[in-house]
Amino acid sequence: MLTVRLGPGGSGCYAAAMASIFISYRRDDSQGFAGRLDDDLSERFGDAQVFRDREIPAGSDFARHLEDRLNAAEVVLVVIGRGWIDQRDAEGRLRLDSPDDWVRMEIERALARDVPIVPVLVGGAAMPWPDQLPDSLAPLAGRQAFSVSDQRWSEDIDALAMQLSRVSPELTRQLKSRSGYGERDLFDVLRERVNDAARAAANGEHGGNGGFARWAAGRLGKLFGATVSLAVIYILVRALGGNEVNRMMDRVIATTVEQIKALF
Repeated sequence: MLTVRLGPGGSGCYAAAMASIFISYRRDDSQGFAGRLDDDLSERFGDAQVFRDREIPAGSDFARHLEDRLNAAEVVLVVIGRGWIDQRDAEGRLRLDSPDDWVRMEIERALARDVPIVPVLVGGAAMPWPDQLPDSLAPLAGRQAFSVSDQRWSEDIDALAMQLSRVSPELTRQLKSRSGYGERDLFDVLRERVNDAARAAANGEHGGNGGFARWAAGRLGKLFGATVSLAVIYILVRALGGNEVNRMMDRVIATTVEQIKALF
């Protein structure tokens, strides 16, 4: 589905005109989940980076808005609940079978643009099989899905945000700036501490012969080297691992970052 948000005073300025994340969903299937997803991703990336339907100004060209938002999106999230595949119209026909179905058109457009498409499974839903979808949507079944559960909602959204941040430099920048401490920031802090200790050793500080400073510099140097090695391993595992492995790695790295930050 699609939204257009009015600017201050109803001027018609679109707050989400350049949104990087487009959320597609069915109201009757997953509106509540889509709303939570919108709110939580907006908190992590900023309102301007996330697009979901809320209202459309009277007189607007719905199809044009759809085209504009999908053209601007760098990733499309397709929220799939338990009833997503079975939704029917007033005549009892499957809505996905209709070429005029908006959800179908959103996915078709995203597939045509070849942008990243992430099926987000909510409420215990499972991914549809290719033969359950119209031919034009069959490639969706081959996209790696991401499951979000009620029991682990916050942790799952954190993991999803980490993966989405790799889609574009802007999303990476937004996530780091709003979280206050990104992976690159951690490396910068460690590097600064090593440099400070090395300068202290060279100047003979912390003791007449600078022994403590040299010891500290050595320890910090080893810590920094180990951190870089862990980062390389983390990237390789993320590239080769599945959904569950990636979520586990996100939790491990978050805990490790907090422990290292506490040292400084």
